[in-house]
Amino acid sequence: MNCLRASLVLVLLGCLALPALAQEKAADAGLGEAASNATNPMAFVTKLQIQPNFAWKDASGRQINLTTRIIQPTASILLPFIKSNDPSKVYTLYRLELPFISQTLPATTALNATGMSDVIVLDLVAFKQSWGLLGAGPGLVIPSVTPAALSGGKWCTGLTAVALNTKTKGTQFGALVQQFYSFAGSDSRAKRNFMLFQPIYNKVLGNGYFMGVSPIITFDWENNTSTIPLNVSFGKAFAKNLSAFVAPQYIVSGPTKGDFILQFQINAMFPTSKK
Repeated sequence: MNCLRASLVLVLLGCLALPALAQEKAADAGLGEAASNATNPMAFVTKLQIQPNFAWKDASGRQINLTTRIIQPTASILLPFIKSNDPSKVYTLYRLELPFISQTLPATTALNATGMSDVIVLDLVAFKQSWGLLGAGPGLVIPSVTPAALSGGKWCTGLTAVALNTKTKGTQFGALVQQFYSFAGSDSRAKRNFMLFQPIYNKVLGNGYFMGVSPIITFDWENNTSTIPLNVSFGKAFAKNLSAFVAPQYIVSGPTKGDFILQFQINAMFPTSKK
């Protein structure tokens, strides 16, 4: 009889524990999906990203770069009024990037400035593949002009291309390339011809945690220089619509070699209907 009672108690406890375990598993799956959306630059999710970067430069120079990004997916192709026949396979991402910079450079005080830097607008058409996502589209750089120290002073246009493998569960890898050429702007400012190349590797861990490596390498073709950083990011999805990460970065080559940058990002996500 005692054995029977003990068995019944164990069965009852197990039945009570099953919903809690299922709920915990579902919550972990939801955080995993949120982490995947946070790290995927082409996820069909509206994003508002606030990213302050703190840079320590040579000769006691300091810079704060507060970049705000708005990423809006739509069930269209390139332009809002061109509707996609199958948004689950072909859709468009509009991205607006607004950088606000404040810098103090004791070695070159003429570059001390605070204000808006050049604005970047991307229009990226994403194509779903069996292995992941492929995207391409035009880009535009809008010069802020004032303060001159924070702006290239030129309107630039170009193309953006991205390939991202998402077939391996919990892992993303690929690259994003942006090539820009100047076509208008201040005559007193030099022509611009540059590329931003960003290799991407992200690993989604358990409980919403994730890490990645995604440095933005800059090639300045006009001046025959390049800037190569190394970085690693550590982050967490706290809910299906909120994540954050921190990423230390060090410039190993280029005009700003030796700079150390600490990046933070808060990412708010809002799922968007593809219909």
